[in-house]
Amino acid sequence: MSDDFFTWLLWLAPALASVPAAKGLVHLFQLSSYQYGGYVQALRRRWKRELLPGVMLAVVSFAVCVAADYLARAGGRLWLAIGAALTLAAGFALGYGVHNRRRSVKPLHYTARVRRLFAALLAVMVVLALVLRKILPVMGISVLLPLFVPVWVALAALLTLPVEHLIKHLYQRDARRILDAQKGLIRIAITGSYGKTSVKFFLETMLRQRYSVLATRGSFNTPMGITRVIREDMEPAHRVFIAEMGARHRHDIRELCRLVQPQIGILTAVGPQHLETFGSVERVRETKYDLIRALPKDGLAVFINDGAIVRDLYGQTGDKPRLIVGQPGDDLWAEGVEATLEGTAFLLCLKDGTRLRCHTRLIGEHNLQNVLLAAAVARHLGLSDAQLRRGIEALEPVAARFKPEKTEDGRTIINNGFNANPQSSRAALAILKDYPGRRIVVTPGFVELGEQESAFNRQLGERMAASADVALLVGPKHTLPIREGLLGQGFAEDNIHTFLSLKEAQAWLDENKAAGDVVLYENDLPDHYNEA
Repeated sequence: MSDDFFTWLLWLAPALASVPAAKGLVHLFQLSSYQYGGYVQALRRRWKRELLPGVMLAVVSFAVCVAADYLARAGGRLWLAIGAALTLAAGFALGYGVHNRRRSVKPLHYTARVRRLFAALLAVMVVLALVLRKILPVMGISVLLPLFVPVWVALAALLTLPVEHLIKHLYQRDARRILDAQKGLIRIAITGSYGKTSVKFFLETMLRQRYSVLATRGSFNTPMGITRVIREDMEPAHRVFIAEMGARHRHDIRELCRLVQPQIGILTAVGPQHLETFGSVERVRETKYDLIRALPKDGLAVFINDGAIVRDLYGQTGDKPRLIVGQPGDDLWAEGVEATLEGTAFLLCLKDGTRLRCHTRLIGEHNLQNVLLAAAVARHLGLSDAQLRRGIEALEPVAARFKPEKTEDGRTIINNGFNANPQSSRAALAILKDYPGRRIVVTPGFVELGEQESAFNRQLGERMAASADVALLVGPKHTLPIREGLLGQGFAEDNIHTFLSLKEAQAWLDENKAAGDVVLYENDLPDHYNEA
């Protein structure tokens, strides 16, 4: 095989084209929080779809290579360059065309880390092509490289790890410097299997009645997410910093506590969340409790009285100041609860005998528990009766966490997409049951619950049967246990509709909508679980 420039172009083309063709795989890696375990598990669920661009690129590359080589012998070496260009075009078409048609719920964000990953993948592909040419210099053999793009993406990510760790260390060191410069800053951390985002925003609203408060944005609850908020949003005037702390692996909370160094810790719940990565509820329990372990001796630990795991953790925290809320006789609880579809009125009771009549636009018992947790910390930080009452009155539903909205055509849309877990879903369905009109639930079910996932989804179906009139299930395979639970409770099969994607379910809603309908969206399915 000759070594002229055009031959080199055609040889390298399949390797170079593999980089844009890998867009979906890079997206998958990002959705998996750049964790190899999540990436591999997602690949196992979606291997046919994720291998398709590479297989198609290999086939196209082979056909182009054969045709270009034949034409080059008859009509000149320029045909090799044309073949290389067509191969590169195929890589872009497959990566961007096929991937974009998936209409991702959470699109690929071209962050600096993603750009570094693409650059590393390009280097890997070039080196592999050169090595292959050295070992087996047969024109056309390089078309095999796209077949193994999932492996090459993982290899590229591995090669970038030292750089990513260095960048992460430098950014976090700067964030700690900024925090330390805020003399007298009150640092509060919130974790739990669910409820932490709501408690964060509720507490922020209450504390704004007295303090200048900075809370992490949206669901920014990872080391780099919290670091970004500190570096970009922290101002000298801030007196309170509230950090939401999420976890998917055993020592995630410990790492976040080293960054934030909280003085007050709130534990909202311990339940079967992210069991796919944790493995057991016991590991979830130990991970969440790392927040309490990290508090200083004069810090404050605040717990919800769930009558189960969190109550037990409160009991074993005897060497630090602590509060527990939720039940009569605790440090703080609610009495005389009057719940309607417009809001909730209640008597806020404190252990010192204080009684405050409060009202909030929030609905649902789960929201009231979150209010109590926030109120306990707000009271500890010196809010007066009037400030506390005003803060509770100002609370608003958190986006995508059981937030009802009226539409112009007379329907009620309830978005519970970011709050779907067995506990919150039970509460949401109980509230849905009180709504008049045709009640419709749109759901892909629960995910990341490990071996218990099917059982929880079957229970979800059973509860839906008691609250809903129509069930729209997204994902035929994953929602099969929900269907079984519905049918097992005598739910009419004609009122169960299954779709490949949320878009298809939405199209059904648009075609069959009627005034008075109440539509509950229960869980937003992550893209790496999508069956479409």
